[in-house]
Parts: sequence; C-alpha cells; structure tokens
Amino acid sequence: MCGIVGHFNGGGGVSVSSGLRKLQHRGPDEVSEIECGHGRMGIRRLAIVDLMRGVQPVLSEDSRVMGVMNGEVYNHVELAVWLRNKGHDLRSRTDAEVLPHLYEEFGDQFVKKLRGMFALAIWDSKNERLLLARDRFGKKPLYYFQLGDGIAFASEIKALRAMVPDAEWQVREQSVYDYLSLGVVPQSEAVYEGVAQVPPGCVMVFERGQVETNSYWVPQPSKHTACLEVVREMVQESVRLRLRSDVPVGVFLSGGIDSNVVAYEASRETKREVETFTVAMSEKGLDESTIAQVAAQRYGVRNEVLHLKISPERDLMELVRHYDQPFADSSALACWALARAAAQRLKVVLTGDGGDELFGGYRRHLAAYRLGQMQGVPQWCWRGLAAIIPRRKRRSSLGFARRFARGAGATPARRYLEWSSDLLLDDEKRMIWQGGKVAATEGWIEAQVEGNTSLLRQQMQLDQRVNLLSDLLVKMDMATMAHSLEARSPLLDHELAEYAMGLTDGELIRGGVTKSVLRRAYTDVLPVEVLNSKKRGFEVPVERWLQTEWRELLQDLLGAQEPAAAAYVDRRFLRDLIADRLEGDWNVPMLKYTMLVLELWLREQKN
Repeated sequence: MCGIVGHFNGGGGVSVSSGLRKLQHRGPDEVSEIECGHGRMGIRRLAIVDLMRGVQPVLSEDSRVMGVMNGEVYNHVELAVWLRNKGHDLRSRTDAEVLPHLYEEFGDQFVKKLRGMFALAIWDSKNERLLLARDRFGKKPLYYFQLGDGIAFASEIKALRAMVPDAEWQVREQSVYDYLSLGVVPQSEAVYEGVAQVPPGCVMVFERGQVETNSYWVPQPSKHTACLEVVREMVQESVRLRLRSDVPVGVFLSGGIDSNVVAYEASRETKREVETFTVAMSEKGLDESTIAQVAAQRYGVRNEVLHLKISPERDLMELVRHYDQPFADSSALACWALARAAAQRLKVVLTGDGGDELFGGYRRHLAAYRLGQMQGVPQWCWRGLAAIIPRRKRRSSLGFARRFARGAGATPARRYLEWSSDLLLDDEKRMIWQGGKVAATEGWIEAQVEGNTSLLRQQMQLDQRVNLLSDLLVKMDMATMAHSLEARSPLLDHELAEYAMGLTDGELIRGGVTKSVLRRAYTDVLPVEVLNSKKRGFEVPVERWLQTEWRELLQDLLGAQEPAAAAYVDRRFLRDLIADRLEGDWNVPMLKYTMLVLELWLREQKN
C-alpha cells in the first residue's frame, strides 16, 4: 500500500518530491524516486509484504520497463511462480514486482491477470509510453492532470497541487452542482478544472502527447440460480487471498451480515488470533457493539470495542482539509475516528464493503424489486399516492413510502435520487443555483444505467457506479490511508462480483428479504442476532451536533455577510436553511451539514 506520483513531459516546474511529501501518511515506511525518460516517478511505501526487500519502483531485468503501484495484488504468489517458469528473474516476494514482467508478456492486457485493488503506473522506455490503470471497482484512487503535451499523476489531489503549484486550480462548477445532489463529487470527475481520475477497470495510455483510455473489465455474467456452497467457497478464497500479509490483519466488525461473513471466514483461515474492531455509539439506535460482541464470541476472535473519541469541530476540520474535495457523507467522521484508533494496533484491516451493492442489501433494492412486480400501475396512480402520504422524516417508514411513490413513476436517474439522496433534486437546485451553466445531474446518472435490465439491476448498477465508487470507497480509502492503515474488501473480489451479477432477482431478494443469498449461505454459522439485525449505516449524531457543537460554526459561516458558498447557492436559501424556515420534506440536518462542508472546503481553498 502506497502513495504514487509521477510526471512526463511536464517541464522543469513540476516537482515529484513535493508531491511525495504530501503523501507521507500513505507510506511512512519508505520513499523513493526514479528518472523515467522525460519524467520522473516516485512512491511512498507502507510496508505490508516483503518488509525488507519490497521496494519500489520495480524494474524489468533490463530496466526498460519500470512501475509503481498503490494497492495490493492478492494473487501475486501464483503470478510469480508462472513468471519464473517463463524465465523471469524476480528478486523479492513483493506483489508489485510482478508488474513489469507481466507487462512484457501481455502488454496493456496484463492488468486482466491481476486480482486485487490497485492504481499503477508503468513506463515503457523502449516505446516511450506511460500506462496508468485502476482496479475494477476503483478502490484505489489515481488522479491525473494534463500539462500541455505532458501529464502529472498522483494518488491524491493534494499531491498534484504540490507538484504543479503554478496551475490555476479553478473550481469546476459542474462538480459543485453535482455535489448538491450526491454529497460527493462523482467519478471520474474531480472538483478542479483539468483534473480527472482514471476510470475504474480501465487502462489509460499516454503516448506522444495523446491520451487513450480503454476498458479491460466489462462483466458479462450469465443468469443463474445460486449454489450456496459455491458462494461460501468463493468468499472463503477471497478472504484467504486478502489475508496474505507479513503484518497482522484485523477486521472491522459491525452488527451487519457483510463484516460478519468476512470475520467468520478470517477466523477460519488464519492461524493467528484475528483481532476485530467494533464501534460503540452513544446514540440509541446507532450502536451495534452488543451484536458484534455476541458474534465475536461465536467465531472465537478477540473483539475490541472502541468508544470513538470524536471531537465534532476538530475532526470535521481535519476531514475537510484531508479529503481534497467536498465530501458530505457524515459517516466519514466515524470512519476517520475508527481508522485512527485501529492504526494504533494494526497496518491492515478487512472490511465488509461491497456486500450491499453486489448482493442487494439496501431498502431501495427491495423497493426496486417490488416495483418491478407492479410495472402495470400507471404513473398518475403513483403521483396521487405520493400526494396523500403525509410528510415525515425522509428516513422514516412513511418518509420512504412517500419517496417510493415519487420515484416509482420516474426515470431511473430520478428514482435513484428520490430513493438514495437526502439532498437536492435538479429542479430544486435550479431555483437556488448561482453559478454558470451546468448539466443536469440526472443526465449523468442516466448515462450510468445499462439498458434492458430489471429495475432491481438498474438500482444496483447505480449504487455500484455512484454510491460505492464515489462515496463509500473514497470514504474508506481516505480515512484509513490518512492514518497509514490499509483496508481490504474481500466482497469486492471481481470473480465473486461476476458470480453475484449473474444471480436472478428472485435469488437476491427471496421472500422479500434483502441480501438473501449471503443470509442463506451463512445461516448455519452467523448468530441469529446478526441474521435478524436491522441495517444501520455507520452514522453519527449530525442533528444533535448541529444544535450544539456546530451551531455557532454554522451561524458564523453560512450566516456571514459574504459566505463563500453564495457563489453557487442563493443567499436567501442559506439563511432560510440555518433558520429552519425551509418548507418541504427535505432532510434539513443533512442539507445543513452538506452546506457547512462546502463552505469550509471553499474557505480552505483560499488559504
């Protein structure tokens, strides 16, 4: 696990060393750079595999191919055996060393051989070409910035800004507009003009001043019914591969099914005692520590309950500074505190990320499945139903029933926002937008939907391509790596994912039960408390903090004469928001938090 940077044809004003200094948190164990043609690459290393010899950049035997990687290739042992049998000389056990040799054998298609999470760069000096690639789900970030005929890349935007300090770094208004609906900046966009991310599952080649991007992973699963034994076997293998490490590996354990499946399989696979970490929340209804303790006893693992020490104002400021882009998922505060605590004990943790998105775990997935069974109902019926359901909090049962009815007769994009977002729809944003011309967020979301799929699959696709990619994975990567902690996600193994993508709707939602396949596959080993637990997000008491610790901050910033956010959002709306004068069934606390984060981030840009 590392932070990587590099530039090619970038001119004398680009500094790799400056970028590396900004990534010390991602790799405190080692730092190195290497000259590459008309450029330079560098890396900060967090030592996980082959602690003494696993240095990067990695080179081919003749040094014509060199590379750097952030992440882990879990099948590197098998790949190394194959390469040695082909005559390649590998001098260490590190996973990254297979990269230049695989490139020599397979060219750009070598990434198809990798099973893991990664963002990597390969420099081919013979052909003078740079290759950038990301893993299939985009777990590891990789930003780039074109400099005329050159290019700079880095694991985080802050490193890019340090490398190219003379650039204008203008805020991209479209990203702010999208943020007001999603609470995050969608990938592969970035919040600055001229900056973008390499798309997940893609290879990007920079050659002779030109950029070409191609997908290497386009899943085409065939429909099938679940074999529960196969599901178990695939999860077991995925966990086993992700336990490969020369340092101890722990597990983030909640009361939910996904993390419990991972913890159970980890306890079976490892010879060492598995250490799990659970968050204890003070707010009633948010705490899962009791269920997690019961589960840990069942699996025979040592569970540490962490009573998170969150300083709402201090941690919010740290988070805003570190995340590089506006990021309004409030659970990032809990994730930040959890990573900080776990990093005192470990370098590597397993998580349950991806289980909901691949196996149908959200309430909105059940809603999409039910709606698919009622497609003959005319739109006017749904509009009428939405009008008579009383307004309640958006996340309450009645609140979701109203959102369900509003989304039922809508386009997939509008439905996704109605069911998934606590923020603003396009028609609401148009009334308050003060920036320049932008495109509808719904249009971008619609482009993520593949045609000829069920309503359930449409919803799950959008959760994978919007919520998982731009929110959940960003949240986990930034929070853990800020504290030099590596997070691995066994349920996001691409082979397991392809199997899950082929399951029928009726298998995913059987008998009206979400995540039915995982529940049935592990019903004999998971505690009944886990199997029957109500799904909870990793939430923090935002509403209470807005009334206490953040109240003065909110008033001072958004109530100022010239708030920075007023460049994008109408001042009257901001005043009405903080004065609780908004009418409608909006989630006002989340709107306040979203605007507060935006204001803090914009002010940070001026420093």
